[in-house]
Amino acid sequence: MKIASVSPAQNISFKRRLTSSEEKEMAQVNAKAKQLLGNTGNSVLIVHDACLPQSAERNTGVANILNSESGGFFDFAKTYFGINTIEVLPQGEFGRKHKNGLVCAYGYSALGLNDSVIDAEALTGEQWRYILMPKEFKEIVDANTVIDRAQMVNYENINRRNSAFDINIRRAYGRFRTLDSNDPLKIEFNKFKLENEEWLTPKTVYHLIKNKKENRGHDWERWHSRLDQQLYLSTSEYSQAERQNRINTLLSENPKEADFYRFKQFVAEKHLQEGREILHKKGLKLFGDMPVNFSKDEIWANPDAFLHDHYIGANDWRGPCLNYPALRDENSAASRLLKLKARLSARRYDGTRIDVAWMYVNPKMIEAATGKVERLDLGDTALRLIEHEFESVQGGSYSPQNIIHEFKASSDDFAMFRNGALRPEVAERVAIVESEHLDNNWGSLDAFKKLGMNKDYIIYGVGDHTAQPLRPMALGLEDSVARSQSGYRTIRINSQAGVLAELYHDTVENLMKPAEFIRTKFADIMGAKHNFMFYMDPLGRMSRFDSQGLNHMENYRYKIWSDYKDSYHNAVQKGLALNLPDALARAFEKAGLAKEHPELYKKLCKFAKILKEPDGKENIDVSQNTSNKLGAKKIALIVAGVCVVAGLGLIIAKNLNNSSNNK
Repeated sequence: MKIASVSPAQNISFKRRLTSSEEKEMAQVNAKAKQLLGNTGNSVLIVHDACLPQSAERNTGVANILNSESGGFFDFAKTYFGINTIEVLPQGEFGRKHKNGLVCAYGYSALGLNDSVIDAEALTGEQWRYILMPKEFKEIVDANTVIDRAQMVNYENINRRNSAFDINIRRAYGRFRTLDSNDPLKIEFNKFKLENEEWLTPKTVYHLIKNKKENRGHDWERWHSRLDQQLYLSTSEYSQAERQNRINTLLSENPKEADFYRFKQFVAEKHLQEGREILHKKGLKLFGDMPVNFSKDEIWANPDAFLHDHYIGANDWRGPCLNYPALRDENSAASRLLKLKARLSARRYDGTRIDVAWMYVNPKMIEAATGKVERLDLGDTALRLIEHEFESVQGGSYSPQNIIHEFKASSDDFAMFRNGALRPEVAERVAIVESEHLDNNWGSLDAFKKLGMNKDYIIYGVGDHTAQPLRPMALGLEDSVARSQSGYRTIRINSQAGVLAELYHDTVENLMKPAEFIRTKFADIMGAKHNFMFYMDPLGRMSRFDSQGLNHMENYRYKIWSDYKDSYHNAVQKGLALNLPDALARAFEKAGLAKEHPELYKKLCKFAKILKEPDGKENIDVSQNTSNKLGAKKIALIVAGVCVVAGLGLIIAKNLNNSSNNK
């Protein structure tokens, strides 16, 4: 019988949890099973780093990968989800939130890093010469007073000018300035400024002009000075000498503010790399997300790189239009900017997702005045520019399989197939595919194979940050986003259960059960060489992260709860989250491996069963507690009482609506 001690506070848990030795064995069993299934490449967990868990004592509003509590989640995810790679959404510098409060990671800087990448708590330590006081870090945490701070990201607590974060990071910078010039941190900072001058100086100048009193924080189109608007415009009405003199004057008249901006970029870059090193020590790679978008200051600083009378994307997005025709000339302003973006991504991450990758193949440019659509066939010219930068930066560690491409698009935008065959630009590049739109001809591993897609060049998942989450899909809930686009109700399980039943030699009736549907959807991605999961799905969450077309303030803000282990195990016991050994066992059955490797299959089933064990299954004994000496009789009464309460709780719980939205 398992012995579990009882603290004076009587924190008794009846959940069956794996011991550390069992976790280690399960991880080994899962890894062996994945290898036999052919899942030997990148197994990616996609997570918005802003949404990583933070306890109440450290909840600054916005998390990052260096936060002390992020490491524990990554350990958990590696063990229970079987991943070897963490992919973060774009970490670009924040610009301005939408009118409805939406803060979308894909709408901001392509070059700079957001202040949230800075781990303020790390600045209180010896490595950073204690430049931030613990009480100042506490001020940042205490300023996060929103009611739902445990569930939702509070971007404003970090990004807002004159926030507690801004005030205290300025204090930290003030102490940083007093460090000896020979201090390694100072030397590293000076090196960073020199090596990144190409993009860092224009951003610094933009920051200075934007925050001048007369400009009131507005972007360049609304600045008072025409000279300031045209500082980097080659066809400016002002001479090169006049423009350069203005840049020099701005920097010399505002040295402290200019250096503070650079300091924040330096700290963010360094913290990102420190977080990446921690992941490497855990045996995990870090992938980034290279957005197709550019920020206002990047357009201003590279005006010749854009078609200013065109835009890309839907009318509610209207993103800046790179001068795509000029990408045929690798020395053009557009090519230089694209290469710079790729170079920074290659330096910061082990691999990258290319956002809206089809725009580099067959760009769709919309004329602003008329709405006329213009198309261009670039082949793989632009993609090769990106790949060359990655290879030149990463050298021997470069692998083309670490660049993954978003080629999926509506039929009006881009088709991966042409004349019945994969486009050559797609065929030998890793493409993201998923089973959200599963039917007889698309969305399953079998379907992709029939279409001639090489397993080495697909990364397959149940859905990304834009998809309907798997749990509400399995519960038969309508996809409101799909309905807004088509006008028809979309309840995906109704059509997909039949497809899965045929693929897995099962019955539609069985696959209509939420737990069986989820188990089988996860099983299908386990046979892919590369696979991915968006964090909502393996945790069994309900909320749609990115409701494209219906976005509101809550989107992109759903935090991973600090009690993620409890919430995960509760969802797994109901069959509504990823039970990895169970999914692998299902995949083994389909592949005929259950008979070929019966002992391994038996172990998968064993661990799957343990994870499914409901509350109240585990017997509890109580060890002696010297600080709270209880007689055996009193202990027995306490345990019996707790069992009664737990039993009543189970009865009540069975009558609750388990399909409620667990945001």
